[in-house]
Amino acid sequence: MKTKLLYLDDSYQVTMDAEIVEVDEPSPGRYRVVLDQTVFYPIGGGQATDQGKLIGDGWEGQVQEVVIKDGEVRHFVTSSTPFQVGMKVRGEINWDRRYKLMKIHSGGHIVDFAIYLLGYSPSTLMPYKGDHGKDAFIVYKGIVDKDIRKEVEDKANELILKNLKITWSFAPLEELQKEAIYLQPGLPTNKPLRKITLEGVGTVADGGTQVKETGEVGKIEVTSVTSENEETVVKYRVL
Repeated sequence: MKTKLLYLDDSYQVTMDAEIVEVDEPSPGRYRVVLDQTVFYPIGGGQATDQGKLIGDGWEGQVQEVVIKDGEVRHFVTSSTPFQVGMKVRGEINWDRRYKLMKIHSGGHIVDFAIYLLGYSPSTLMPYKGDHGKDAFIVYKGIVDKDIRKEVEDKANELILKNLKITWSFAPLEELQKEAIYLQPGLPTNKPLRKITLEGVGTVADGGTQVKETGEVGKIEVTSVTSENEETVVKYRVL
């Protein structure tokens, strides 16, 4: 059974009520729990897993890791209380952790939009992977022959100061092909895709959690931009 992904509709939803539809115990006291719906973001797309807790009648378990496979979100939970299929639970994410990851993830998109506005993407640089955690970076195919670190940082912080809206919705691939400033290869064609739009700038495909306005990010420092072996790596951090 596929899990309903509540975080795709509302990145700010902290709690949810759910039912356990599948459970096993890979090791004593550590459970792999599948729910009918979840607010917990699973590791993926360069964003780290959510953590938090599942709460039942007089007990709670700690959600340490969340992954998704074949549409099922699997919550790895430590608990002294055994889980059973059909149990009703209340889930609660660690909001401080989630919000920090949201700001880093949105910060990466702001850096990427800055590179686009400066004219380097997608003609010279095409993003294809990244990590939006403690040591955040974006990797582009292509190289630049000059130091662009300062201008990228300045443009990114200009977008933050404007406090632009970041919105998200679902769209078929055909619509994204018309709207997006670029598209990564290999996107599925048999289901609606999630897109995010930066007000007045452009649209890209994305499945992570985002802030609603660029001003929430605070300030970005681009720590380095290095080009070698036909790739450019942009490292950044949210201050």
